[in-house]
Amino acid sequence: MRLRQSLAVTAGVIAIASMGCASLARSAFRTPTVELRDIRVRGLGLEGGSLDLVLSVYNPNEYRMDATRLTYALSADSGTVASGSVNKRVTLEKSAQSEVTLPVTFTMRELMGAAEVMLRKGTVEYTVKGEVTVDSPFGSMTRPYEAKARIDNAMLIPR
Repeated sequence: MRLRQSLAVTAGVIAIASMGCASLARSAFRTPTVELRDIRVRGLGLEGGSLDLVLSVYNPNEYRMDATRLTYALSADSGTVASGSVNKRVTLEKSAQSEVTLPVTFTMRELMGAAEVMLRKGTVEYTVKGEVTVDSPFGSMTRPYEAKARIDNAMLIPR
């Protein structure tokens, strides 16, 4: 009987200590920051096109992490342009910037809304929102991100 009680107490102490370590580890985790660095048009056709969203991801932690999944919703002043997810492992070195490219496809209807705003205002505000999932020494964690950019007529004129 005493052995059973002793084992139960020991198991309880281990469980509480494990929860405390996990909680402490998660509080030591700092969320990577994401910036929209560039939007590169890859192709354009009668029905739609494709582009690359180039994100700059900064890992503020003192350890390397692997980003394993990124979701995104790209919107312009006119509404949603594209959304989706990318399951691709990208290594985020400790205290460093990494470039992550997300391939995006869109329809002509979605593009026309943004083009109309560009013609009317001379500029279009883009926002990309989503979640980034990273594998860290403390387990897998998913955090939201949001980044903004602006494209104006001057950027579209060839030099």
